[in-house]
Amino acid sequence: MTIGKLLEESIFQNLKVLNKKADLSREIFTVESTETPDVASYLPENTLLITTGMAFKENQSGLCEFILSLDRLPCAGLAIKLGRFIDHLEPEVIDLADQLEFPLIQIPYHMTLGEVFQQLLAYIWDNQNAELTFVLNTQKKFSALLLQGASMSVMMNNLGLVIKKPAALLNPFGEVEAATHTCQKDYLKAAQNLFYDLSLYERRTDSFENFVYVSKIKEKVCIYPIQTVGKNPYYLYIYGGQGKEDTLSGMVIEQLVLVFGIFLYKNLYVRCNPLKQKEAILHILVNKYKKERWSSAQLYTVGEKYGLKPAAGYKIILATLEPFGGREFDFLNLSHREERYILIYDWLSRKLQEKFHGDIIIFPEPLTYQYILLIQGNYRELEKVLEEYHEALQHFLQVSVTFSFGNGVMELETIGNSYVTALESYQYGEEKENIPYIKYFKSTDANELFKMVSSEQIKGYCLYHLKGLTNPEDEMTLELRRTLKTYLDCRCSVTETANHMFLHRNTIKYRIKKCEEILGREIVDANYCFQLQLSLVLLEQNE
Repeated sequence: MTIGKLLEESIFQNLKVLNKKADLSREIFTVESTETPDVASYLPENTLLITTGMAFKENQSGLCEFILSLDRLPCAGLAIKLGRFIDHLEPEVIDLADQLEFPLIQIPYHMTLGEVFQQLLAYIWDNQNAELTFVLNTQKKFSALLLQGASMSVMMNNLGLVIKKPAALLNPFGEVEAATHTCQKDYLKAAQNLFYDLSLYERRTDSFENFVYVSKIKEKVCIYPIQTVGKNPYYLYIYGGQGKEDTLSGMVIEQLVLVFGIFLYKNLYVRCNPLKQKEAILHILVNKYKKERWSSAQLYTVGEKYGLKPAAGYKIILATLEPFGGREFDFLNLSHREERYILIYDWLSRKLQEKFHGDIIIFPEPLTYQYILLIQGNYRELEKVLEEYHEALQHFLQVSVTFSFGNGVMELETIGNSYVTALESYQYGEEKENIPYIKYFKSTDANELFKMVSSEQIKGYCLYHLKGLTNPEDEMTLELRRTLKTYLDCRCSVTETANHMFLHRNTIKYRIKKCEEILGREIVDANYCFQLQLSLVLLEQNE
């Protein structure tokens, strides 16, 4: 209840506001009557104080100090009966009240303070009882909707029935999640424009008011942040003066905001199971746990409902949320990190669908706070799109995302290779055009590849191909191995080998013949020659 609404009632038409700049939107919670000049220390906030001003009969400067103390409380206003002890208020008192926008209300001389006190208090109590009943009924109604599993659209339309005003709910990206039936396109556009105003990015946690133009008409809008588990608020926009000057109480709004917060929190947990299911498909697709490899036909069958389809080629892009690296995703106890991961996943899914119509699918990998983008086909200049996504995520959620490209593959059943190279791109990839959040796979030379193979594997491989030449026990065998390496390096040319080693051609032929006896086969097959040459290189790397 506000001063303005109170004075509009017919039973209080004899009460008169004395100062022109009085803030009549001040809330009244109760009424008190006193003649004590230091009563401000004992009053509850939002009290309307009634008095005769007896203590300030000869000292209206003291009345100014009294008004200052009431305003600091803050008090709803001061109702004073003139004509008994104070005939009129001095200009300095009126000027101070105007400066503070503090309501000064005159009680008619013919009314007693007791009569005014009883009428005001009875009216406020009746109003508060009706308000409390309305709050409880509203809470009961929306709690039932929650238990019934109502959709966001149903929740918003019921909100519209309660507040009888246009309203919209915006997500942290400024997108309209749902709106009341009365909230037309002009209202939605105005809400989004206001959201994109930089002043809103202070991420205020308290409600605030603003003004927007809807069809060239200036409309008041009240904005209520709705928190779920952390730093990612949704915003409830209510049009038409749904604030200090409206009859709808703060308690009703508090209950509605609380209910919508619970609804959004519940939806977070509802989203977890689909994430797990889609993540399981990803693990099958990339053969993450090295189980039996599925054929392309089997993968298409299991992944069809997620958008998997035949294409000319495939590629994996790994999207990593940088602030959350090294932290486990907790499905049972969602915090602001898990909430943010799910928000971004849903947002990227919508954006990719709008832009690429299913040719790029996003898979979740929540345990590492990563997303897997599967490109089905050939898309060039993806960097520009990813730059837009990166900037948007930083702008709205202050999150940095790194996009790491894997190599392309032709067959779906080999997509695991692209996944592996995407992981390597994230760790060791090259930046393109000095953009630190977009990385490409850096080709590894042979020496680097050899470092990834264990020494035991290398020894086994060399022994299998080189036989007795692997570990020469005498100088002659070692010389044979050197001759074999030179011979292979010279593309199996006896003449070129002889010239390179400063030996006679017959000596080279003899040595190669001895090598073939040790190896147990002729050195003529190109693939066999490659295996021998690779074995010799591996030996050099590990000796």
